[in-house]
Amino acid sequence: MERIGTIRGLVLLYLVATVATLVVMGVQHDAATVTQEAWVHGVIVLVFAVVLTGVAARVAAGSRAALVRLRVIGVVVPVVSIVLAVLPGVLPGWMRVEQAVYGALLAIVAVLAFGVTLPETA
Repeated sequence: MERIGTIRGLVLLYLVATVATLVVMGVQHDAATVTQEAWVHGVIVLVFAVVLTGVAARVAAGSRAALVRLRVIGVVVPVVSIVLAVLPGVLPGWMRVEQAVYGALLAIVAVLAFGVTLPETA
């Protein structure tokens, strides 16, 4: 259960960082660093962070299906994050760094999730 607590903490960090990013983007008025693509991507990341928070909560409640979802998301999102971070011109430079950090964070979630064993149900 300690792994699940760590996973929930990392997922919460992902959610809080995503909200903070959107807040900073909202007060930033530099069109070169806060592009339309950055806004769209930021909102998509927020949706994933909210969904992942719910999935992690269901894993903590013992859901095997949620654990499978968490493992899949934990593998897929880091790959997508790295692709987005290395593709030139898709995101502003600062957001490419952010994506690399998020990718690393969710890769840790995936490693932890693959080490979770839920109790057998009757």
